[in-house]
Amino acid sequence: MGSYLIRRIFRTLLVMLGISLVVFVFVRSIPGDPAVAMLGERATPEAAAALREQLGLNKPWFFNPSNPLDAQYPKYMSALLQGDLGSGIKSNIPVRDDLKARFPATAELSVAALLFALVVGMPAGILAALRRNSIWDNLATTISLIGVSMPVFWLGLLLSYFFAVKLGWLPPSARLGSSVSIERITGFYVLDGLLRGQPAAAWDAVRHLVLPAIALGTIPLAIIARITRSSMLDVLGQDYVRTARAKGLSGRAVVLKHTLRNALLPVVTVIGLQAGALLGGAVLTETIFSWPGIGSWVYDAISQRDYPIIQGGVIFAALVVSVANLLVDLSYAALDPRIQYS
Repeated sequence: MGSYLIRRIFRTLLVMLGISLVVFVFVRSIPGDPAVAMLGERATPEAAAALREQLGLNKPWFFNPSNPLDAQYPKYMSALLQGDLGSGIKSNIPVRDDLKARFPATAELSVAALLFALVVGMPAGILAALRRNSIWDNLATTISLIGVSMPVFWLGLLLSYFFAVKLGWLPPSARLGSSVSIERITGFYVLDGLLRGQPAAAWDAVRHLVLPAIALGTIPLAIIARITRSSMLDVLGQDYVRTARAKGLSGRAVVLKHTLRNALLPVVTVIGLQAGALLGGAVLTETIFSWPGIGSWVYDAISQRDYPIIQGGVIFAALVVSVANLLVDLSYAALDPRIQYS
């Protein structure tokens, strides 16, 4: 286990190095000039040139013949290895501080979306497998296909229009109502409201979570339901399941003790991948619902050509995905004792 973990960590570091290089090149290939974006379209060439020099954007990307280390990427990597993600060009706030402040909002939304996907998707997949070719199976398959096909931004707009604007059942945006405040402990408003003894505030946070969590969790829900159905059908056809039924075990015992656990490996893999992918989907979801998380923060930074924020946000998201994949791999041994790491 130890040697496997060391190898995985080393590979993760190589992946992060490659991602830092790719995102560095891509953000600087975005059309537009950060200096002009900060100063406005009426900025004089002299003022824009002075700002570029102040920000170091006039230096070569990778190599400076007069001073090899006096280039943008070597300086960026030197700071990154020290844990310094830089500061926002426009706000001048350290990217690391902004990440700390905004991550709880994105994490709370992602956890709520994943819980929604699991609570609905796994039972739907199990039911579809147990009632194969029935109306429940066809209904679950159809809903899964619609869920995978519908873009997040379109679903978010529909949910907001019908349930917030037309029916008025749920709030359309933000994390809390304007008249509600919660003193921050963890940054998870639902949990903070309960810890502070403010159940009304916690309930208000839950109501604000519902629509964005459904919009963000629909695609993972559809994928989890389809993978659960497929994996369950594969296990239900195994000899030991038929033997368990022949021994007279109840249907519930067969499903819970003999079928579900053995069908969980591919499901857990998909759950881990979707948990990381939720950060990517959060960009659109947070923008639509004015959610003050990492996604909307990076979206605003892209429009403002704020390189440090874009780079910090992408690298942080990549790190979360890598850690999620590692945890999924390590969970295999707990689910299947036959799996050993060497």
